[in-house]
Amino acid sequence: MRNAVIAILLLVSLPCFVRAVAPDTLWTRTFGGASFEWAWHVEETSDHGYVITGYTGSTAHGDRDIYIVKLNQDGSFAWDKTYGQENCADEARSAKETSDGGLIVGGYGSGQFGAESANLYLMKLDASGNFLWDEDYDYDTTTDYGFDVCQTLDGGYIMVGTSYYWSTTQGQYDWGFDVVRTDANGVKQNHLLVDKWGSQDLNRVIPTADSGAIAIGTAGAIYIVKINKYGDTTWIKGYGGVGAGWSILQLADGGYMAFGDRDFGSPYDEDFWLLRLNANGDTLWSRRYRNPAPDLGYGLDQCSDGGFVMCGEMYRNAGVDPTDFYIIRTSANGDTLWTKTIGGDQYERSYCVKQTSDGGFIVVGRTNSYGAGDDDFYIVKLAPESPADVATESESLPLTCFLGANYPNPFNPLTTFRYSLPRRGDAIIEVFNITGRKVRTLVDAIKPAGSYVVEWNGCDDDGRPVSSGMYLYRLISGDFVQTRKMMLLK
Repeated sequence: MRNAVIAILLLVSLPCFVRAVAPDTLWTRTFGGASFEWAWHVEETSDHGYVITGYTGSTAHGDRDIYIVKLNQDGSFAWDKTYGQENCADEARSAKETSDGGLIVGGYGSGQFGAESANLYLMKLDASGNFLWDEDYDYDTTTDYGFDVCQTLDGGYIMVGTSYYWSTTQGQYDWGFDVVRTDANGVKQNHLLVDKWGSQDLNRVIPTADSGAIAIGTAGAIYIVKINKYGDTTWIKGYGGVGAGWSILQLADGGYMAFGDRDFGSPYDEDFWLLRLNANGDTLWSRRYRNPAPDLGYGLDQCSDGGFVMCGEMYRNAGVDPTDFYIIRTSANGDTLWTKTIGGDQYERSYCVKQTSDGGFIVVGRTNSYGAGDDDFYIVKLAPESPADVATESESLPLTCFLGANYPNPFNPLTTFRYSLPRRGDAIIEVFNITGRKVRTLVDAIKPAGSYVVEWNGCDDDGRPVSSGMYLYRLISGDFVQTRKMMLLK
């Protein structure tokens, strides 16, 4: 029975604020041929490797093919595969690990159903990228582009994107939010077109604790759509002025972090924009990350300390290429801890960032400065963050009790989280299922003051794997009690 508890010394803020130093780059990789390759998404898999998803025009059967690259943890090449049909344009913006260890790929195929058409496309692969099955969703009166997919708690899928169809609201053909709910075999259960604001698309979707999902996109401004377990909308809300929403996370309290970019009115005045929302989508706070030149925000992830990391592209001059990878690391309150730009003589654009299990970060996008062709997959691995392993006692002791968000979340089968004690005392950490029954005691001991990391392997106190679902984990230390949620998705 595995229960690793590791004490970690962490530096906390000194009386005068000092910004942390951005981590070093450990390695970079490019993949591509004579034509174009765009990498849209990265996923750390259960073997601690990385799956990078996008599309290629270099080896395409038609205009472009879906292109997936698998790397080992050290960045060495494992495999790559293309997926496409003759005389077609096939594109995917994500491949995500599923509860069986395989991959689900969401995208679209255009051309095979007529020169003017495109259909949502769902493809299931095994862990080695071998094809298992696919489904396309053909609606006679619409053109549909799939941009993301997630697996829900019941094992089915929700896919989102945009649809070009006859808008009864606009009285003309226009673009609308597109949502498809399927079972575990890709069989359609519900199809939803949201016809309200004119030109719309949904860029990212994640599962939520209520067995539904939540998606973010744009309809002139950032828009968020809450989807129930049947594939219908629960609520839809817009935020701010002109902008685009690209990433969303559910937090342990049931609320959300949303991310994208917003035009704040002046010429070349687009900046990263981070929003903290409650469970009903109401804004609790927002942060603008301003630079002299425009920045476009795409990727967001929550870090093991409860803070966040964001990525996108930063223009080096006002509204003019070239651009660089731009990464911002923040605290849980959105305060900037460090920033990093990565780029060469031409342009680089980053679309997805994830904190990795070693405490570092992986960022993916496309490069025109490096590689073999016009655009290539560009993958950058950053080192784990400092502070140093050793610090003085006055610097390292936490100021309050704290129970951090688990990472990753959802998870399968391992997840970790941090907790802190400001003074020596008892620490009890227990895991409960959603009915309130205790399934695991992770910590029950007297601990010195400090910060600790706990790992849970998804098993109960008898070493038996628990089922998929929502779980609560609780820290008790003296009078302090804090409870958080985590989702096991098999």
